[in-house]
Amino acid sequence: MNSRQTADAPARRGGATTTPREIARGIWWLPQCLALSLDGQETHLHVSSYLILGKDRTLLWNGGTHELWHGLDRLLDSLLGDRPLDYLVPSHAELAHCANLGSILDKYPTCQVLGDVRDYPFYFPGHADRLKSCSIGDELDLGGMRFVFVDAVLKDLPTTLWGYEASQQVLFVADGFAYSHRAPIEGEERPPHLKGECSLLASELGGAPGPEQVVWITKAALYWTHFLNLDAFRPRMESVLRDHPTRLVAPAHGPVIDNVDEILWPIWDALSLAYDPGRGVALAGVSHEDRTPT
Repeated sequence: MNSRQTADAPARRGGATTTPREIARGIWWLPQCLALSLDGQETHLHVSSYLILGKDRTLLWNGGTHELWHGLDRLLDSLLGDRPLDYLVPSHAELAHCANLGSILDKYPTCQVLGDVRDYPFYFPGHADRLKSCSIGDELDLGGMRFVFVDAVLKDLPTTLWGYEASQQVLFVADGFAYSHRAPIEGEERPPHLKGECSLLASELGGAPGPEQVVWITKAALYWTHFLNLDAFRPRMESVLRDHPTRLVAPAHGPVIDNVDEILWPIWDALSLAYDPGRGVALAGVSHEDRTPT
């Protein structure tokens, strides 16, 4: 696997710097992060985008959050040079994934937004003519690289789509399979990573993550996992992997998973720990002991 880093294209955001990383031939991870202070220590939360450079066409998966736009702008300049950006594919209509849509379309006048685009005309009416609906199974020939729209097993919103680049076998999973580099700081439930760790691959972190590195992000990003047991979704996930042989899993939040066979299913098992049927009962204002006479 090609995992070169480039030192000549850093992006500044909130006093921290990230460096793009080529995780596979022609596929660049743009690991931008939101910086925050926990226990007096600068920590980061991934808001990643991915740039695919085909011979004929280019594609950006996820456009990032607005407060990181200037960093993303510089990263795109560095990696694209004089090439245009042909396609922007936001995984779903949430700020961390699509807030820069307008800025990107202004920067690249011929760029099209592809995917489940039903929500975007309301937010970006001036760009409605550049939105194109794509369905599961649709493919884009980028020139030596083939991007496929994939059913999202773990959806954040009803419009969430996953993506797959077939030549390098990279699966883009939006909010799925996110985990932090370390357990939360004592007394703080959020599990971010430290400055300087932004572009580390999963194999460089050593071993499968513990449940505490997975569950918080899952509960925050995929709230429905409180109420539905993921066991019911495992056959669908297995089907996705059979149909799309996967060498790299590329999430929006958390490290790129390059040791898929080693840690993907342990992460899935940890995701399942978010399930809390008692929470749904409590929110309904009843208890397990409440019974309706039959």
